[in-house]
Amino acid sequence: MSQPQLFSLSQIEETPVHHLCIHLCGMVRTIDISTIMYLQSEINYTRFFAKDGKTYLEAKTLKHFDKVLEDTEFIRIHKSYLVNRNCIVSMTSDFVLLKNGVQLPVSRRKGRALKRNLTVTPLFTKLRERRNWY
Repeated sequence: MSQPQLFSLSQIEETPVHHLCIHLCGMVRTIDISTIMYLQSEINYTRFFAKDGKTYLEAKTLKHFDKVLEDTEFIRIHKSYLVNRNCIVSMTSDFVLLKNGVQLPVSRRKGRALKRNLTVTPLFTKLRERRNWY
């Protein structure tokens, strides 16, 4: 018999995340992360908002999903929101406007960090910025 091929832990950890496993009706299902618009914290739960209008509730914190989705298109804009960068139409110092018309708040601390992030800066609109950026 041939030896099974072993993978080092570093090889496994470096694979990009394309799907998430969540619990739906007592079963584990996978969702493609490109179909998720944003995630909202609900204390020890996280609610997923999909592009097709469906919502899913998972019994894990937003902090957990922030770590899982760290090197993907998701950005943290608030302590309660994680947003898919591809779904953002525009940003100001106070809110993010998504393609479905939903406005989500941007916290002051996250807003300053986003303003310095060169990949997100083109999304900022210059209209009616109320806060001064330092």
